[in-house]
Amino acid sequence: MAIGIGVICNTTEQAERYVRLRADGAELSPAMNIVNEEAQDPQACGLAAVAFERDKTMDTATMNGKLVSIVRINVVAGYNGHEWLRVPATTQYAVVEDTGGIAI
Repeated sequence: MAIGIGVICNTTEQAERYVRLRADGAELSPAMNIVNEEAQDPQACGLAAVAFERDKTMDTATMNGKLVSIVRINVVAGYNGHEWLRVPATTQYAVVEDTGGIAI
């Protein structure tokens, strides 16, 4: 089990698109907004603090000079700013730095 704060997306493709946008120079919020607009889902990608179990590495890429992996994760809890709340197990895709933490 791990805890991380960063961008998580509903699909591998959305996470890959986010990484490409960031690698091309987009800032965090504009990159998320573009992905969400393209997905026609305001919550397709978002910044979150989550407790998760790491599953399978789906892809690797370079983002802002760092090697990152797109990893399928199983989210089991989220932090709402005041407390951790358990959530039904939810599959998401996180951009993870080599250090193991979720990348922003």
